[in-house]
Amino acid sequence: MGQLSRISLWLLGVIFIFCACSPSDKSPTPTTPPTTGSPADTAIPANTSIVTKTPQQQVDPLTLISQKSISSYLTALTSIQPYSGWRNSATEGEAEALDYVASTLGDFSYLKSLGLGLERQTFSVFLSTELWESHLYITTSAGEREVPADALRGHRHDIQQALRFDSDGVLNDSERNPVEVSGQVVLLRTENQINDLEAIDLQDKVVFLDYALIDPLTNGKEKSGQVASRLFDQDIAGLVLVTQFTGNPEESHGSYLGDGTPLESVATQATPPVLYIRLEDLAPGGADSWGELAQVTTARLVWDSDVFSPGTSGNLVARIPGADPSRAVILGAHIDSPNSPGAIDNGVNSAVLLEVARVLDQGQIQPAVDLYLVWFGSEELWLYGSQHFVNTHQELLDRTIAALLMDGITVSTDNDLLIMDGMSHSRFGDEQLPFPRYLEEKAAFRNITIDEVQDYQGIMSDNGVFSAFVPQAGFAFGSPQGGYAHSPYDSHERTQGLGDLMEQVATVALTAALETGIDLPDLRLTPEPDRRALIIASHTEVAHMTPATLIDFVRALAWEGFDVDVIPYGQSVTTADLTEAGLVVVLPVIDYASPEGDLEMYDQAWQPAEVESLEAYVEAGGLLVLTNSANRIQFGQTFDANEDWEDANALSERFDITFEAGMLSDAVVRTWQDHPLMEDKYSLTLLQDNAVPFNMQAGITLAEAGGRPVVGLVDIGETGGQVLVLGDVGILGYTGLLPPEGHNLGFFTNLARYARDR
Repeated sequence: MGQLSRISLWLLGVIFIFCACSPSDKSPTPTTPPTTGSPADTAIPANTSIVTKTPQQQVDPLTLISQKSISSYLTALTSIQPYSGWRNSATEGEAEALDYVASTLGDFSYLKSLGLGLERQTFSVFLSTELWESHLYITTSAGEREVPADALRGHRHDIQQALRFDSDGVLNDSERNPVEVSGQVVLLRTENQINDLEAIDLQDKVVFLDYALIDPLTNGKEKSGQVASRLFDQDIAGLVLVTQFTGNPEESHGSYLGDGTPLESVATQATPPVLYIRLEDLAPGGADSWGELAQVTTARLVWDSDVFSPGTSGNLVARIPGADPSRAVILGAHIDSPNSPGAIDNGVNSAVLLEVARVLDQGQIQPAVDLYLVWFGSEELWLYGSQHFVNTHQELLDRTIAALLMDGITVSTDNDLLIMDGMSHSRFGDEQLPFPRYLEEKAAFRNITIDEVQDYQGIMSDNGVFSAFVPQAGFAFGSPQGGYAHSPYDSHERTQGLGDLMEQVATVALTAALETGIDLPDLRLTPEPDRRALIIASHTEVAHMTPATLIDFVRALAWEGFDVDVIPYGQSVTTADLTEAGLVVVLPVIDYASPEGDLEMYDQAWQPAEVESLEAYVEAGGLLVLTNSANRIQFGQTFDANEDWEDANALSERFDITFEAGMLSDAVVRTWQDHPLMEDKYSLTLLQDNAVPFNMQAGITLAEAGGRPVVGLVDIGETGGQVLVLGDVGILGYTGLLPPEGHNLGFFTNLARYARDR
């Protein structure tokens, strides 16, 4: 088993992340992040003349790559919002990082002369936590001093759990109202102390707890929650979790602490202020070891944070015009961090993207095709930014040769390691990985060894959500420092000595950016499309329920010659959108919590003009697939109830189909074999408790659960129009982090062929 294979099994689906670099003797000008400003979508003005160079004048761009430059960008990114959320997903810090990137790009005069354009996207995420203040003051014999402290991010998917990390416990309240507590200090450092907690007087005390005692990686998530619950039940005034750098990334050092993971399973309602510190940062306060920390008599905590549902995040998209604008190459990396300095995850790759732009500017090099550099937001909340980008850039994806998405490895590796991964079409009989192999050969030409090329059938990072639409590769590196990602030690200091490795990463990225457009390799495995399918997500705000994760379904259509387009959330479907569509799939109406803070959804529903256009499409002979969902879905898992399920009836009732209250609990249902849609398909997999029951006044049942239809087909009019009803949108097979082998692949293939042959 290869090293990445071992790592993948160890991660069990935890998302890829990256490391950073150190200075070399090359020296571009450092830049610093701006402190204010939030640029809107911007087209940077082009000069009237475009600077060009002959091949004889052009330098090898790879010689312009500078370790010092990458390090400078990384320093700036890791200095944003220190101990106040850093570049935490969907926060001011993330927005400030995007501002910094936009400002840096704006200084590249040659790229501006080419017509460099910037697009700033915004989108909603289900939950976000903004950390306004996190201060810790300790008192020793020398008096009171402040030491650097951070707070925990709230839960990604559960509002009530997330509110444990809100200082006033009120959702969507952005008013600054810090909580301040103080008390005598009690140190807890041993298992014996944890076992005898009830024998220790902790009421109104500030507990300093060695994080190793509740580290979920070494003790398990359940035990971590139990220990925290016992502490909170004793009415402590506050909790300070203490981490320590050991030099061994396999030992406890605060992994996933800032994510809020150790407190996600707390079983009590009372949650006092919780901060965390690095033991090494206590030196300015007069304590640089546990022994000296014992001399602290009292502590004072000041904490202010707010939880939002929905939260707001964003992407930054830079277009560098190529000589041939009919084709494009995409390079991307996520800019947000998991509430840590985020050097390894994913500051270095954000810096590498800037380095690609800087090299092109310094060398006055125009790419052969359009080059898009994309900084994604909220990857750490489960890949929101890349999903939003894919759903909103269908025209770009249609002309994209390939996409390289960069992230990293969250565990320590024995040696420096370079990884290429992709998602082959092996489920459709083709195991090739053309773009990863192409880059592997290009790297070898530059004396760079890609240690492993892996076929990964699932979504672990941003590249996965591109895999249904364009040839893609995920590029990751590992090192002995990799195990410090998602920890307070994911800092620029930890990346010292990795300069050569980071230069190799930049070399591969720049090669992908430039040579792919020159070589124009044939990377697509599906046939040239000669027909069109449309997936409508106009009223589907939940990113994880959109086409970006319907990978096998979209690929099944592509294998039958369909070009698959998407109508993204917030964009109304029109008659023009439906023109020449051989198949139209309507995704469920669902959105996030309202700005008022409850789970009543905004006024999101089908508009009359949209309904009329879709009705006319079917009456003209079109094939329409209607779907519904009883719950919000993220990567194949169901969460809170979908309050908007009934809004599907505004459309379905035009075809005498009515969805009803309730849900069908079956996870596997039998099918009827006397129809081409169910050929060789004896059962379908559903999401547990997610199918919405429905009635048809006419039509045939193709699959049922408990005597109720789950899949039905209704003929409409005299022109051959049909409506296929799916009570559970999960039948379309949302891809998970570690997807099961048994998808409804046969049904996808049957549906694609049926739509083709009608």
